[in-house]
Amino acid sequence: MPEKIAQRVRAARLQRGLLPFQVTSELDADSIERIESGDLEPTAGMIRIIARGLHCSPLWLTDGLDPHMIAGLRAEAAKAGAALAEGRFSEARDRYATLLRQPPLGMVPDLWRQAELGQAHAAEREGDLPQVITRVTRLLDAHLDEPAERVARASGHWTQFVDYRVRLATVLCRSHLEAGDISASVAVGERALDREIGAAGWTSSVIELGCALISTYGEQVDLGSHPEEAGHGSHLRLHLLLSELTSAAIELGEPRGRIAVAWQNGITAARSKMSSTARGLFEQALSLYAAGYHDPHGLARLRASMAGEMVTADPEAVEEIHPLLMGAQIELADAAAGIVDRGRCTLALARADVLRGDHRQAVDRANEVVKAVGETAALLVVHASEVIAEAHLRLGEAWEAEQALVAAAERWETMTSRERASAMWMRVADLRSRGGDLEGGRAALDRALAVIGV
Repeated sequence: MPEKIAQRVRAARLQRGLLPFQVTSELDADSIERIESGDLEPTAGMIRIIARGLHCSPLWLTDGLDPHMIAGLRAEAAKAGAALAEGRFSEARDRYATLLRQPPLGMVPDLWRQAELGQAHAAEREGDLPQVITRVTRLLDAHLDEPAERVARASGHWTQFVDYRVRLATVLCRSHLEAGDISASVAVGERALDREIGAAGWTSSVIELGCALISTYGEQVDLGSHPEEAGHGSHLRLHLLLSELTSAAIELGEPRGRIAVAWQNGITAARSKMSSTARGLFEQALSLYAAGYHDPHGLARLRASMAGEMVTADPEAVEEIHPLLMGAQIELADAAAGIVDRGRCTLALARADVLRGDHRQAVDRANEVVKAVGETAALLVVHASEVIAEAHLRLGEAWEAEQALVAAAERWETMTSRERASAMWMRVADLRSRGGDLEGGRAALDRALAVIGV
């Protein structure tokens, strides 16, 4: 046992003028004397008991941390969190970085993890996906280390340790997807899901991780197609996991998990062209927020997601949905949503513009999204190319539409989404053939078949 713990226990007792038997009724005097002499190494539980009896911080007994210093660190973390919540992402990143450079922070594991995750969230909302991926990969690897796991188990913090690891994996899975690396997103999500269910069972955080993985599966397949017409294995994997997550959320009964599952089920139903089912599932998720679950950022993202998905699922209701999208855009800004979430909502508005006949505005909005997110948010860019292509087609601008379709097809190929890439090349083939370019049409058709492995 470190001598300093023994010294601090004795010093605190003497400072308060107590005899060993007066420290606490939960430990006998002999135990206190043996701890002070160094003959008995106190457990974490014993330290907490002694700290209560001596009216001091357990961290001071174990590490010599002044409670005032800890309070200062927590105050700095609160300022960084406020900057993040108010949309001052650069300031939040700077504040978290300054906090993480404080040596005492390592002595307060929960605060250190909060700061690390906060900095990752700030970078993600700012759109710096490469930085998020690099940083979170390193953090996750550190928490997969066997010595770190042993310490977490021995200290009684295993549940918190696993929950943090799950949150890291969720951010990493989502960031790989937004960056366009679908294979990496699937690998991270599947490994983490198998690992963490075994480590701690089903929790709301694990359910959210599963939903992030389903989002990735959803970019590999066209849910509107029949499984026999597309990648049956991918369809089956998505629906089996979603069924498992739904059962887990019902059994767990916590709002976070139930919201995540209802939301993801709503997206799946919308993309499967079951608009009335989708609407009911989204409303179910919204009702859970209305019941008292407080998360303004999550609520804004849900409303934007609902409106955006319903535009595609129920195009005839576009005039009803358009005001909801306009409101969601404002709500996302008020809730300090990230650049990708705001870009996704703007792109949904562009889709609505196409349906409403305002094709030029659709092109402008989609190009605005591409300019805002740059090349790092590849998934959003490829969806923007699809919207641009559709708008140009409706304007009768075949050449511009073909260029956008080719760009989308090539991006889907690099993102290893074979089904979507093949579908884009098929559209290119059709467009070229109808325009009289039979050779170009055949070349695009050959590429479509090659991509899908036919």
